[in-house]
Amino acid sequence: MLSWHRRSPREEVLSSVLNSPCGRWLVEWSSGGLCSIKSPGDPVQDRPGQDILPIWLEKAWELFWEGETFHVTFCLERPIHDFTRRVYEVTASIPFGETMTYGQVAEISGNPRAARGVGSIMRSNPWALFIPCHRVIGADGDLRGYGGVWGIPLKKRLIAYEKKISMDNRELLIRDSEKR
Repeated sequence: MLSWHRRSPREEVLSSVLNSPCGRWLVEWSSGGLCSIKSPGDPVQDRPGQDILPIWLEKAWELFWEGETFHVTFCLERPIHDFTRRVYEVTASIPFGETMTYGQVAEISGNPRAARGVGSIMRSNPWALFIPCHRVIGADGDLRGYGGVWGIPLKKRLIAYEKKISMDNRELLIRDSEKR
């Protein structure tokens, strides 16, 4: 279950540009939690100065790229609809290195006819990566729209990266179990 925090307009929002195996990302947070993650190539990332990352976010960032489980609180500027919240919950539950179709997300979220609605929700997801909208694909297996400057090529790269890390992690587990 995801944790939510309704951010007050008075809460200071800090930001930093973080490096990853899939480019640079602009991360914004407040004292209440994560406000947004913006994709590589976004022009706002070229601005000078960075705020010091809180430990919880630094650890979550590291764990994400290793394919490990982590927990953060997501900041909301305004309330979201129940269906949107359920879509975010389902999307966040898609395992690292795996995918699900828009229709599957819609069905599990309680509205099997809302695949396009899921697409709209994914398109406006401010917490890319941590609510992994890149893991949601078309029913035919095609990669559909992905935000940011790099779009579909970035989505493809993220999915490939995650599959490789997942395979590497599985191989390590197998080798460890064989040693016992």
